[in-house]
Amino acid sequence: MNVNASNNPLTDIRDADMLMRMFADALGPFDLRDGRAALAECARHAAMLRREMDWTRALPDDVFVHYVAWPRVNNERLVPCRERIWMELRDRVQGLDMERAAIEANYWCAEHVTYAPTDGRTISPAGALNRGVGRCGEESTLLVTALRSIGIPARQIYTPRWAHCDDNHAWVEARIDGVWRFMGACEPEERLDRGWFDRAATRAMLVHTRVFSDYSCGNVNVSRSAGGDGYELLENVTDHYAPVTRLTVRVMQADSVTPARGATVSFQLLNMAEYSTIAALDTDDSGTVSLTLGKGSVRVHAAYGDRFAETTLDTARVSSVTLTLDDEASAPDGWRLTDLTAPVSNASRAQRLTADERARGAARAARAEAMRVARLEDFARLSNTGDARMDGLLAEAGGNWPTVSAFLIADDDADRLELVRALRGKDLADVTGMQLRDAYECAKVVRTDTFSRWLADMDDDEARGIWRGYVLNARVDDEELTEHRLMLHNRLTADERKRLRTDPQALYRMLADLDESMAGSSTAPPDPDAAAPAHNALTLALPLDIRDTPLRRAIAFVRACRALGVPARLDPQNRLPQYFDGSDWRTVPQTSPDRKTGAASQAIPSPTVAQPAVLRLRAGERTAPRYAADWTLGRLCRTDHGLDYTSLDLTDRPWRDGCMTVTLDAGRYRLITTTRLPNGNQLAAERVFDVVEGDVADIELLWREPREDELVNRIELEEVALTADDGAKRTLRGLMDEHGRAGSPAVLCVLDANGSEPSIHVLDELRAYQERVGAAGETEGPQLIVATCPGDTSPAKAIVDQLDRLPLPVTCYGCEAASAERLARITFVDPEKLPLLVVAHVERAKTVATYACSGYSVGSVELAVRLASR
Repeated sequence: MNVNASNNPLTDIRDADMLMRMFADALGPFDLRDGRAALAECARHAAMLRREMDWTRALPDDVFVHYVAWPRVNNERLVPCRERIWMELRDRVQGLDMERAAIEANYWCAEHVTYAPTDGRTISPAGALNRGVGRCGEESTLLVTALRSIGIPARQIYTPRWAHCDDNHAWVEARIDGVWRFMGACEPEERLDRGWFDRAATRAMLVHTRVFSDYSCGNVNVSRSAGGDGYELLENVTDHYAPVTRLTVRVMQADSVTPARGATVSFQLLNMAEYSTIAALDTDDSGTVSLTLGKGSVRVHAAYGDRFAETTLDTARVSSVTLTLDDEASAPDGWRLTDLTAPVSNASRAQRLTADERARGAARAARAEAMRVARLEDFARLSNTGDARMDGLLAEAGGNWPTVSAFLIADDDADRLELVRALRGKDLADVTGMQLRDAYECAKVVRTDTFSRWLADMDDDEARGIWRGYVLNARVDDEELTEHRLMLHNRLTADERKRLRTDPQALYRMLADLDESMAGSSTAPPDPDAAAPAHNALTLALPLDIRDTPLRRAIAFVRACRALGVPARLDPQNRLPQYFDGSDWRTVPQTSPDRKTGAASQAIPSPTVAQPAVLRLRAGERTAPRYAADWTLGRLCRTDHGLDYTSLDLTDRPWRDGCMTVTLDAGRYRLITTTRLPNGNQLAAERVFDVVEGDVADIELLWREPREDELVNRIELEEVALTADDGAKRTLRGLMDEHGRAGSPAVLCVLDANGSEPSIHVLDELRAYQERVGAAGETEGPQLIVATCPGDTSPAKAIVDQLDRLPLPVTCYGCEAASAERLARITFVDPEKLPLLVVAHVERAKTVATYACSGYSVGSVELAVRLASR
């Protein structure tokens, strides 16, 4: 990353060749090796916009370079698509001002893509257009690309983790007439500065955006104010959304006197029951780093070599801290309790819509969704072959179906279908014909050797399963697919292939050495088309889009093994590289050298299969706690930010009679449990323990239960409109005044109109509550307001039957899905889960929520009523 404004003064950048030189100087080896066509398109198209679009021509050079011309938004594969998007949008934005053009671009995105959860790989905008769905990081990458395609400066805004609830989010800012304005990607509204996340963003601990070069004329912040690496610089924009504190951390060596220069300080949030790093910075000569954060609890973790230290603090109260590194030779005894405070909600920056704007936006959004669905239906119709084995796969491919179809029908070899089936559905939307042919042709070369050497002693079904999943399969983890497997195989000599097949651990050592030699390089790797020694050939295995060093090496090992015909995978529990030796999976020993000191850690024993340890967990007071929501188990290991705990993947492990048994490698582990409160705070507990080979450990999880007063919150609500049977609109506030004593509390129950089991349970609890208060002769109590969602769906018979069984009559209203989602997001509960229960009061003429929950848990109605009566 060596474009520097002071050394390379650039003015009036209009030339595509100049832009290409800037891209080549700043982008990483993955882009330079596999993305040249996209780079050329971006440079050519941006130069055209600079010449012909008034709003683009008026931009400062650095704003134009970073936010219009730049080909990369996130970590997506670079695929040409800007000229295609321009052709679709140019007539739609003709004659509009920048603001309306940005809104129009977002409607266009919604006509093509909507939200759906998916894996961690960021699909390219071209792939998202093929697929029709994407997670928020993919939706925002598409919208930024669409805005840049019409010459409007745009950037992706990202909060790595929320503090008040699990998960993260990404959205978009467009620079309109010199001011950055925000919007939800593929969630168009009739005004900018709106989005479901507006209130949540006021509670963010960190919000940042990326740039990929240090070129600046003073209009773009390239100071790494939120961190960065050799590929990207992170600009800290938290103060655009939330109140902030400048936190300074000083790290000292174990003697408490010497500053720890070059130590890595990680700022972490407890999210999904694990401490996730939201930023990592290296200390200066005085052992100090500073970071601007929101006002809430953060875990500060410092590491250098074999030592680390950590503490939890609240930035609403603390602005500086000193940590002293320690090797923590012995694990602390017992459970440690930690209270974590989420930032409080603040006033939203959102623009208010008029009634006409709201109606117009809802109508346009509905049309956009209908167009998106029709487009995917067209793909499915065009791709239909009548062969059920193929048609489901081709439907998953969406707009990429011709590529997948051409590969499948090339001949009748069953491995073609097996290869496509082994890929994820998302892969089918952007896999190339070359990638499919490469994996297939390489597998043909090694097939005989694989079955005779490693799969000979297995029954046919088991052998085919290992072949399909761990040799033929082009997918390892969340990396981008490439078309270099056969080339890698052929660039190795016969003797090299024989040696590496015999000793896969030697292959891993070679890859680790090669990766180390390329660390931080921003130049292209050796030319794969040239004859090269083994280490250059193995360059083709490295997933250059993966930044995390241990994971990159593990994926490279699996790729190289499969190219040689050796079955290989990442361990599903700990993601360490494994190969199949004909009878069992063998984990490759990890040397784990520190990236700064170069020393191998003595604190991390290598995994072994000799005598694994056994951990017996007991759920304690909870029947079946959810992994990565209520609890996690992590192992101490070397990470890119030093020694730290990395969570195991136990998501699919079942609890049986309140117990779970886990097989572990020797090492140090940390259990975390957490209870999330309605206000976003957490009551956490953690326990560190060691296991040795052959050991059996027995631990009961500790759960911290909140007091009832900790469940009460105070959140001002927007007006919520409900629809009566006659079509009349009623506001929540109006119903509270109409059906009860003015100002008395209410419990709003929004149920699934389709009659899902959780909603039936809520009605059953409502019946039990009414029977109890009726038998006791109670006349006081909160009002009960029931609504079903979606509002335009007639309640299922199961819902109607349960309503008829209630001892006291309850009027049922309709609630639009958008209103229910907005209500859930404002109260910071899961918007994707019904039923939704909200306790509402009137304070100073405003409707205020004091409690909310989504989904169902036993006793939720009684708890809501009790809290409403406080």
